[in-house]
Amino acid sequence: MKRQETRFSYVYEDLKKRIASGQFRPGSRLPSSRNLCEEYNVGIATITRVLDTLKAEKLIDIQIRQAPVVLPHNLTGPGVSTILEQRDSILQVYETYGRLLPYLLVFAAHKCSVEAMPHYRQAQRAAQQGICSESWKALIALTRDILGSSHNPLLCDLHTAFELQGNFAYFLEKCSFSQDIMYRKPTFEPQSIIDVLSERDPVEQYHHLKALYQDMSAIITEIFIQMSNSVTQVPAQVPVSFEWNPLRGKDYYYTRIVRDLTRKIGTGVYPAGTYLPYEAQLAKQYDVSASTVRKALGLLEQRGYTKTLNGKGTMVLTPDQINTEQALLDFTTKRDTLIYLHSLQLMVLLSYPVAAYTAPRFNEDDLKQLAIHIKKPGIALTSLFQMILKHLSLEPLQVIWQETSQITEWGFYFAFYPQGADAIGQLNKITRKAYHCLRSGKNAEFAECLADSYRLILTSVQAHMVEKHHFTEALSVQVPDRDSLK
Repeated sequence: MKRQETRFSYVYEDLKKRIASGQFRPGSRLPSSRNLCEEYNVGIATITRVLDTLKAEKLIDIQIRQAPVVLPHNLTGPGVSTILEQRDSILQVYETYGRLLPYLLVFAAHKCSVEAMPHYRQAQRAAQQGICSESWKALIALTRDILGSSHNPLLCDLHTAFELQGNFAYFLEKCSFSQDIMYRKPTFEPQSIIDVLSERDPVEQYHHLKALYQDMSAIITEIFIQMSNSVTQVPAQVPVSFEWNPLRGKDYYYTRIVRDLTRKIGTGVYPAGTYLPYEAQLAKQYDVSASTVRKALGLLEQRGYTKTLNGKGTMVLTPDQINTEQALLDFTTKRDTLIYLHSLQLMVLLSYPVAAYTAPRFNEDDLKQLAIHIKKPGIALTSLFQMILKHLSLEPLQVIWQETSQITEWGFYFAFYPQGADAIGQLNKITRKAYHCLRSGKNAEFAECLADSYRLILTSVQAHMVEKHHFTEALSVQVPDRDSLK
């Protein structure tokens, strides 16, 4: 299994990287402890420990009842050579950013007032002053505000990953070629975004935003061309993996096993009435200790997925309502359930850019294999997902699609119990329609069907949680409207 991170190590390393990169400049304030808790989905004890460590390293100063202030430091961000070595990876980050942000912003801005955003006035002032780097900084801050208004923490978390791995701060603060190129391409600035989001038609919003983010990618590409021309020898490319882990700090080994086994139970790999492999087999399979497996099996039994029978092993069950209601009384389970719902919401939004990218890459052999797989018993969407993943050669988009999907897998049970065969039948019908659209070259309709698949799971989950378990918090997660995201 991949090495896990602790809550402390993730937050500490992330904040330190943001300080070193210049995202948090000397003299600026970090978000408040409460906002950091929300941003990183951790408790106040973790944030306090991280801030105390950064203070001990003389990176921040902390005063009572005030947000921490970043101090002058010797931390250095990447230089020209490092940036050039990572050129191809960075350009992939900006390409992915440009593909995703139009959808995410149109969705997030749907029920918010741009004028009410915290950085709206800053964005207006920057636009009036005409200082390109300040305009970009204001635009990024305004973008983060709008994404935050969606109340889906995954959207802001994802944007932070783009900022860091796209080296936004470097191009705005340190790159000597940026100012001139930005000045010659003035369309990508705060007033443009404000004007676009004032449009009432979300389809018009999307097309305008798409053009603006294409300008952004073109600007970064031109900066790289000038940087390359300024050195005697362009360094060889060093691929850098895109990193985004929305479960950071909560991704314990035993929870990974629970998610994987839940997915296999939910998709029929281990049907009700059959037995899971023995503890020793599972320990070997997941490369963990027997006690870790035991802890995972205990949580599965608590949630009603399994029952351990002395001398026989662990039998797979169809969970009952009582177990579910008891689980939802637990704060941690409630929090995880809302993260699951937010991940489904994000999967709906991701379906459009992911489908647009992968549909042209399917060949005849892919379609033949898919036709066979989606006719097999179980949930056909899992086969379509794997085939899409195979064609996501744009690495940041692949990581985001895969990481988000991994959160949704543990909740198959919520989506399909007790509706059972009827709900799975509806989902399989949509998935097969998606296949026929793909086969016919109707890529836009394919994207709609893919989004409809996750939209069905989200609405099924919400209805089930509210009606059967009185978990009304589920209704706080908005279902992305089909007509507004075409």
